[in-house]
Amino acid sequence: MDLTEEKGELAQIAEDGPDLTVLIPAYNEARRITDSLRKMDAYLAARPYSSEILIVDDGSDDDTSSVAREASIGLTTPIRYVGYGSNRGKGYALKVGFATARGKRILFTDSDLSTPIEETGRLLAKLDEGSEMVIGTRKSADAVIAVHQPKFREWMGKAFTFLVRQLLIDVSDVTCGFKAFEGSVGRRLFALSRVHDWSFDAEILFLAQQESCRLVEVPVYWEDQAGTKVSMLRDGIMAFLGLLRIRGYALAGRYRAPHPLGEYRELWSTPAPASHGRRA
Repeated sequence: MDLTEEKGELAQIAEDGPDLTVLIPAYNEARRITDSLRKMDAYLAARPYSSEILIVDDGSDDDTSSVAREASIGLTTPIRYVGYGSNRGKGYALKVGFATARGKRILFTDSDLSTPIEETGRLLAKLDEGSEMVIGTRKSADAVIAVHQPKFREWMGKAFTFLVRQLLIDVSDVTCGFKAFEGSVGRRLFALSRVHDWSFDAEILFLAQQESCRLVEVPVYWEDQAGTKVSMLRDGIMAFLGLLRIRGYALAGRYRAPHPLGEYRELWSTPAPASHGRRA
């Protein structure tokens, strides 16, 4: 299949799907998934477009699945829960999520809602104006950081962004976990992706540039949440090495065709209410 045929096939996936998929990569989120799902549902249920929530379980070994299923009872927004056996990294969870998402537009957000779901409208407005990928930024003068990360984490993030800007693409905020895509564009980019650790954001931005995607940054509200699973030493080293791998993959021509996924399956889902998905 050549790239033109691939783009056409990906564009057909969401033809009958909802207007928006909110994609949540999750690893051991039993403690906070309930509150996050309720907030997302309250916001999405009040919008004039159809939506779904897609949770991708990255090999959790706690009760994330059962807690999320219990929390879904009585919610308006349909929820799908997809998983696989072992922990593979956030980038892999998103790769699975974009392959599974049905939405014409796809927003991914961290399960802790460091950026509140209410910021969604800012990103979707830019998609409506013709952008194909919109990334939330905490580095703009108009962004609001209510609670800062510990100083060392902020320093590491700045260092990583500096390297990304030198090696791959010039953006102000690489790692903000709040990004929106035209569905066919997001599916195509994540189908090509090969990096699953903390550097996956940089890879997707690099691929967007290589594919000449119309990309824009939008300032967002953000606050640090306790309970991060990031190991600054281990994940920081892996991320920096990941930048070199991305550049190496590009030089070797490995981004010319989609990179295959392993096995995954939908574990459970909730039905859409009869009225859900109708525009006002």
